[in-house]
Amino acid sequence: MRKWLDRYGPWIALLVASVAYYRRYLSPQDAGMVLYPQAAQCMLDNQVMQTCAGAFTYPPGFAFIMTPFAMMPMGLRLFVWYVITVGATVGVYKLAEKLTEKLFAEPFGLVEQGWARILALILSIKFALAVLENQAYDTLSMLFVMIGLTGLAKGRELWGGAAIGFAAAIKATPLIFLPYLIVKRRFVAAAGFTVVLLLVSYAPDIFFTPQGATQGYLHAWLKHIAGASLFNAEAAQFNFWSGANSLNHSLRGAVSLQINEVTQAGLFKAVWYGVDLAFIVLCAALIMLRKERPGLLVIDASILLIATLMLSPMTSRSHYVVLILPYVVLSMVMLRDQATKSIGIVVLAASFILLTATSNDVVGKAMSDWAYFHSFLVLGALSLLIYIAVIVWNPATLRDAKPYVAPWPKEPD
Repeated sequence: MRKWLDRYGPWIALLVASVAYYRRYLSPQDAGMVLYPQAAQCMLDNQVMQTCAGAFTYPPGFAFIMTPFAMMPMGLRLFVWYVITVGATVGVYKLAEKLTEKLFAEPFGLVEQGWARILALILSIKFALAVLENQAYDTLSMLFVMIGLTGLAKGRELWGGAAIGFAAAIKATPLIFLPYLIVKRRFVAAAGFTVVLLLVSYAPDIFFTPQGATQGYLHAWLKHIAGASLFNAEAAQFNFWSGANSLNHSLRGAVSLQINEVTQAGLFKAVWYGVDLAFIVLCAALIMLRKERPGLLVIDASILLIATLMLSPMTSRSHYVVLILPYVVLSMVMLRDQATKSIGIVVLAASFILLTATSNDVVGKAMSDWAYFHSFLVLGALSLLIYIAVIVWNPATLRDAKPYVAPWPKEPD
């Protein structure tokens, strides 16, 4: 009976939780399953995206893959998307765990693995649920990043790069992996990334033509959304990312809460670009100056995923689901590596307070708003880089770290 529960118990619990949560998932009236199929329908009707679905700021490649949903009745569309999102969430956690295990020579036992899963789940579940609440697609994009990283870890460079390229085509922020692959001289992966990125990005313009437009879907998105958000926000047609916005949890959002980008435009840009540059230098140093050890792809990926949150012009709460990987990595390292355990406990506790404990339904709207206005989510994500820096520069060898047996109950026979 014990072995049966160990094997099937978590899946039964997942099924029960998924059924119980479905009602809350259905509640939003203006969430993803309204907006995404609307944009897909605009494409099917050969309409200009910026006028037909003005709230859709995502890459046109994503609207293209959502065209089947435009043809579904709402009930079916919601159910299918829920199954996809829950499946993607489970896939992300499992792949993150498998990749992190490569850091260590000795595998995790059942009990130790259970503690690691519980800790990572507590730290990150808020953002996985935020994706479900908004019917968003951040977990789906993250799943393809994880599939790509798994391919790279197994030496399947072309397929690994292609999977991350697909994620970049539908989400944009995983583009940060392309320069990483080039710098790391993984040219086959970079080639696969680029080919898939271009194919998916240009697919809307291959099959559809916006009526009365001088530009195709991709070029219009690059001009009015992507380019404007980074370089010329005041000229953008739809300023979703501009102004003081406590719901923008990126470095730009944090700066905009301190400096008025309308009345102090020059100062705002100087500080924003300066902060971004300093952050890029820090991430590059962590990746390029670290010691070469087996399995550290997962450390690099954690840094890059945190960078996708910080460097994006607009980062919502649901985007923070990418922290699943850093949280799984740091939870497993904290439990296993005695040399860095103390700093790991402090950093993970601080991160939990900043990212979860101070902004949720339990503490109330007033406390959550205060935390958002003081950029607690940004600070919480940045704090993870402290522990990552300790890991990559610490002389202790992770692969030789042994499980600390004392706290764990005896493994079942």
